[in-house]
Amino acid sequence: MDLQEKIEILQQIGNCVSENGAAENEENVLQNFLPLRDYNKLAEDRVFLITGGRGTGKTELFRILTSCNGLNFIINECDKKRFQNIQNAEFIIGYIASGDGAKQFPSQSICSRWIENKSSMDINVFWTGLVCGVVVRKYHDVPEIMKLMNEYLESELKDILLKSNSQLSKWWELVLEKEETCMTFLDEVDAYFQKCGKHIYITYDELDRICSNYKDLFGFIKGLLNFWYEYNNRFTNIKAKIFLRSDLYNSKALQFVDASKLRAYHLELKWDTISLYRLLVKRIANSGSEVALRYLSEIPQLLKEKSDELGCLPCDSEQALHDFTDKLIGKYMGKTPKKGKSYSWVPNHIQDANGELTPRPFLKCFSFASNEMIKHSDELNDLKEDHLLVPTYLQGALVTVSEDRVKELTSEEYQWLTELIDRLKGKTMLMEKDEFLEYLTPDLWSEEKKDELPGRTKQEIYSVLLALGIIMETSDSRVNVPEIYLYGFGLKRKGGIRRPK
Repeated sequence: MDLQEKIEILQQIGNCVSENGAAENEENVLQNFLPLRDYNKLAEDRVFLITGGRGTGKTELFRILTSCNGLNFIINECDKKRFQNIQNAEFIIGYIASGDGAKQFPSQSICSRWIENKSSMDINVFWTGLVCGVVVRKYHDVPEIMKLMNEYLESELKDILLKSNSQLSKWWELVLEKEETCMTFLDEVDAYFQKCGKHIYITYDELDRICSNYKDLFGFIKGLLNFWYEYNNRFTNIKAKIFLRSDLYNSKALQFVDASKLRAYHLELKWDTISLYRLLVKRIANSGSEVALRYLSEIPQLLKEKSDELGCLPCDSEQALHDFTDKLIGKYMGKTPKKGKSYSWVPNHIQDANGELTPRPFLKCFSFASNEMIKHSDELNDLKEDHLLVPTYLQGALVTVSEDRVKELTSEEYQWLTELIDRLKGKTMLMEKDEFLEYLTPDLWSEEKKDELPGRTKQEIYSVLLALGIIMETSDSRVNVPEIYLYGFGLKRKGGIRRPK
């Protein structure tokens, strides 16, 4: 393999993830998408809650369900025979906070003002109104649905919902006054869909952006989960798929039904090392480069036959994935086994404090390392066999990935972290727990950021950081920060703890 071919393959690896890493901003979403085995549970009507950490693929799944022909590309061919409703399934957006579809829903500022002094019953009416609205707008041109609208919905409410759900002040009191008839309307719509064999899934994403106050956020989420916990069983053909961040679902502030009752309705999105490498291989294989595809095809049992929509798919062979990393980097991260196997090094160093892995940091580690390797053509040319990456560039990429990860968190959902990072910058881990807790004192935050805090006490904020996987507590009550956050927080490490296998 000559130098230009090596550079071409590295360029494809460098482009395997978008600049900001978000799947919702990537083109060719199906070519980049890897359906995991657990995704088959999405075809089960009883499963209405899908949780995952930031970067686990919630929004990518939401996008494929609502804009790419639903479940066809998520469920494998064998399991499609078990789920007869796939061909007659339609996913419609029940709520999103960004993009063109967001204009159909109340804005964050409107929801933030509206929820003040509202009861749980009021919030239930809020979600009832939104469900009625999405059904009315989507199916008003169906004669049978129009007939039901005229029978059960007052003309004023019907006209408002036909235009948009965004005018909360205009429709909420009308729905509150006629909640019983609104629910009867939905019952009758469900009966119509059952009669004609159509399955409707109302799909929710970006619920963490529905209001600006962290405390009020749980009122909206709890109300939505309570609504569908009741009506997902009541309705036969109208169901829900709710995508929610794991830290919000696991928060003490969200006192929903106990976990044992909800387990049958819940899917947690998780990634393992094999799935991450399969995703990387799939993206390289579908990059459009014949040189890159040939490089991969030379590895036995790495690729399957090409699919028309999903493109080249990787096999499930872990040995083939080991062979891939051995070919790309070499078997070890150094000349001897002392520095660890290449296959496990990146996953071990990008996992959070809870041991969770996500695709974005993994792909970015290889992307940043490849782009840096291209700048050093002499080293690249000197690599023996078909190796393309020097281990030190992967190690260097980890620092950039950590900085990038923290930047993502603080620019969007977790802006309150910014002031904590400023206070911790330059400190050394491991740190005594009591000392760390002092940095979490709520009064240290500016007044404008206090409403965003996920807790009223330093212990509550500490618990949230644990749940997010940003910190871990050792057996001797010291606080440590995993590498995926360490460098982005501007922290140093003195010593360390033994990483679990």
